[in-house]
Amino acid sequence: MMKKFILLLPFVFSVCFAHAQIADELDLLLSIPEISYAMAARFVLSAADILPEDAREVDAFREADQRGWVPVKAEPSTHITLGGLSLLLMEAFDIKGGLMYTIIPSRRYAYREMLYKQCIQGRTDPSQTVSGERFINILGRVLTYVGEEV
Repeated sequence: MMKKFILLLPFVFSVCFAHAQIADELDLLLSIPEISYAMAARFVLSAADILPEDAREVDAFREADQRGWVPVKAEPSTHITLGGLSLLLMEAFDIKGGLMYTIIPSRRYAYREMLYKQCIQGRTDPSQTVSGERFINILGRVLTYVGEEV
């Protein structure tokens, strides 16, 4: 019995530290006034099960860039806009859009779809940068929308 307990002990501690690490990351995210494409890609791609939760921001940005989900001139440190976040979310979660988004899947029409689906709320503009707090709220609404859709 003691042998099993000793074998389970590292697992228990690793689970506790994993939750603490995620909580620290969320606290950091909440305090950021403008998040970057790399940070947004890391959270979105891990939430969409495209990358593992422990993926690095640079790897997440590179994956999103290779799939064509970020603007051509965007760098990992570029601040993400509501339009850019909308496109990233719609593509990562494979959310179907309306006619215009289907014809021209761009940031503009992705933003309009996110407004229509009420994932983005309030007075907004597609060129507005996204704070960490707003990002978490939008991501939560998208996860709720995707969960209801299934």
